[in-house]
Amino acid sequence: MSAQPRLHYLDNLRAFAIILVIVLHAAITYMSVPPTWWYVIDSDRSVVFTWLVLLVDVPIMQVLFFVAGYFAVRSLQRRGPRGFIREKAVRLAIPWILGVIFLAPLETYMTYVSRGNPTGYLQFWTSDFWGPMFQQSVYWFLGVLFVGFLILVYAYVLPARHLLQARDLPVVKPSRSLFLWFALLTAGGSLLFSPGLSLDDWRSFWILLVIQPARIGYYAGYFMLGIYAERHGWFTETGYRPRLAPWGAACALAGLAYLADRTAGPDRTLPSQMLEAALFSVFCLTALVAGIALFKGWVDGSGPAWRTLAANSFGIYYVHPLILYPLAYVILDVHVPAVAKFAFLVVVTLLGSLAVSALVLKRAPGLRRMF
Repeated sequence: MSAQPRLHYLDNLRAFAIILVIVLHAAITYMSVPPTWWYVIDSDRSVVFTWLVLLVDVPIMQVLFFVAGYFAVRSLQRRGPRGFIREKAVRLAIPWILGVIFLAPLETYMTYVSRGNPTGYLQFWTSDFWGPMFQQSVYWFLGVLFVGFLILVYAYVLPARHLLQARDLPVVKPSRSLFLWFALLTAGGSLLFSPGLSLDDWRSFWILLVIQPARIGYYAGYFMLGIYAERHGWFTETGYRPRLAPWGAACALAGLAYLADRTAGPDRTLPSQMLEAALFSVFCLTALVAGIALFKGWVDGSGPAWRTLAANSFGIYYVHPLILYPLAYVILDVHVPAVAKFAFLVVVTLLGSLAVSALVLKRAPGLRRMF
């Protein structure tokens, strides 16, 4: 297998997506009509944060699934099936289980704290959390991604596995029809898995997985698209090199159309669901490719700042709710504009999470192998 140079732009894009996760979770606190179950809800709210939430929420997880898929096959070939599963168990399954059992309850308990519910934490953890309040916070992503890797290993050891086992494949640039069909299929998958559910609805499946059913098609689709892109040499020197101008313009137009549709008011008719899924799909795809074009052209370095963020992106994702939600609660009664609170939350959460990741998760025995 020929060695490949480090793709710093994809590492940086993944780190940027993690930063946007913090932006998203901070913005929900101040959106005009936040989810009723959200951990901390400030009385100072604005429709501007609603727009920000709607736009940021679309591409970030799909970017993470795509990048995970892009790097997966080479890692699987290098480690072999057993080594690959062992590595993903340490890096994903164990943090997922620990997060669900010990950290998600702490984060979910902020819903009670911020509303003055007198239920003690021990009572909450032993009863309510494992009942009506059960969720996996941000750790759901680790469980879903781990399942995706297990399915990939299963496909890798099947008899018809030539595309996955091949070491060097010819470069194949994507056609416009491939992107069109991908957008249509992911939108169709959204409707197939979630009749009657919106893109924002969460469901728990046997406690093991907590997901948004309307987005299953996108999770699977972008993970497989990442695998397909790597197998066909996208973004290599002779491969597909997306141009920022057309993809950026398409992303802006798709984002505006999606925002207009989502803010027009709830409509759960089938035509409305089809339109919403189609706009989500197009906006997500154009945002991904535009982001890759932007980072490949302008953020492809390995300077100290980006190198540090990229190395600690997993740790930042893992611990940021433990900082963001309590901090949002502490500043509820601070009489400053919501935008100032929001900026404070994002900056302090990012810096605090980075410090915890770099100084604790990356160094503590038993944790540094996971992070």
